[in-house]
Amino acid sequence: MTLQPTWEIAPLSSTRLQWGELCAGRIHSCHTCRVVLLTGECPGFCCGPGGSKYHDVPALPPLPPQYQVFINHHDISQHSRILNLIFSFAALETSHAFPNMDGPPGFLTIQG
Repeated sequence: MTLQPTWEIAPLSSTRLQWGELCAGRIHSCHTCRVVLLTGECPGFCCGPGGSKYHDVPALPPLPPQYQVFINHHDISQHSRILNLIFSFAALETSHAFPNMDGPPGFLTIQG
């Protein structure tokens, strides 16, 4: 008889997670690619242990100047989460037709 692990649902003991936490006067980030890390994340998941995968992927091209309005927006994180949820929901797929709405385009539609 194999014992199954017991799972317990309980609140987290600490929910103090932070992007780029200041630790010993240094922002918590990857030493190789400089991506800002979340509390508890170890450098290496982003570009491989010791940066071993860093050169396997070409650098992204510069962003178009039109993106500056989004990059400098103080609520971009909140809005990007909403957009991510829209795409995630759309990925669930449906056979139901998407509604046609009259008026100016004020929302994103995805059909497949």
